[in-house]
Amino acid sequence: MRTEPPAPERSSSHLRRWSYMLFGVLVGAVFLYLTARNVNLDAAAAAIYAINGWWMVPLAVIYILTFFLRSLRWQLMFPDDSRPSLRHTIDAFMIGKVSNNFLPGRVGELIRAAAIGRILPKVGLTGSLATIVLEKVFDLLAVILLLGIALLSAPLPSWISNTGLALIATAPLILLTLVVVDKVSARASYASENGAGLGVVDRVKRLTRQTLQKFSTGLFALRSLRHFSALSALTLFLWFWEVIIIYICLQAFSIPVPFTAAIVALVFLCIGTMLPTAPGFIGTYQLFIVAALQLYAVPETSAFALSVFLNLFMIVLSSILGAVAIVLDGGLFNLKQVLSSLSKSNSINRP
Repeated sequence: MRTEPPAPERSSSHLRRWSYMLFGVLVGAVFLYLTARNVNLDAAAAAIYAINGWWMVPLAVIYILTFFLRSLRWQLMFPDDSRPSLRHTIDAFMIGKVSNNFLPGRVGELIRAAAIGRILPKVGLTGSLATIVLEKVFDLLAVILLLGIALLSAPLPSWISNTGLALIATAPLILLTLVVVDKVSARASYASENGAGLGVVDRVKRLTRQTLQKFSTGLFALRSLRHFSALSALTLFLWFWEVIIIYICLQAFSIPVPFTAAIVALVFLCIGTMLPTAPGFIGTYQLFIVAALQLYAVPETSAFALSVFLNLFMIVLSSILGAVAIVLDGGLFNLKQVLSSLSKSNSINRP
């Protein structure tokens, strides 16, 4: 029998959600203001209208390709006996992406985890979240590599270099932590049958073991060097196309900068999106792309026009693809049920 949380608890939960959303919107608005305050907006709009439209075809194709590659990589992170179909991971990834366009703080990552977790009982939401955590570790390692290239190609500001050093120290630590969690979970599975007591301590132990075991199912890629290496190679290939997307935009706006400028812009953008973000990363996109291109003496108005165009292009295209995934979900999930399960999970995990 389903029990609803008390009214004060529901009210507090709604207040936190609205406060979180308001904070994300406020951050985006501040970033957007800081970027646009010295920009000639009429000239920026004219620059967007004047772009070479022929570049839009490869831009759209490559952007869709990155969706496919990310969905494929995510699918390969699940264990062999509990692996969703590629169609399911593509649908869930698209819906998570469109959710990030309208909700702050990457809530779409939770939504796509809930979508896949619902159709894989053995993995569940916890195991699905583990695959996303591991996915971010792979991305973090790729960003560190791109940062190394950027440091060799342009005089980066000290805050970028310092952030890079922090990432270099953090990524191996996170990876090691995940390996330890996976090993501990394997040992805990042997003891799971022995925790049959009814006391509070026994119940806590059982819950901890079950959570670890669920989470560990999403760390399948860490158990094989060959599998880890394959996913690493796929990640590098994926991020190469992310760089190409920015380079195509530079060509469309006829901004004469070297190829490495696209790498630097992507590094700035990745570091910027680690901060609290507004829906669709509005504000963050503009601030950090403009800051990156200023290293190459790109006029602020041109850089702002490019950042607005690329941001809106990605929001519109991903929203269309996400809407198609919702309508043609192929039985992946019912959106209301996913949101309901995600809400119940939050209620259970709330202290």
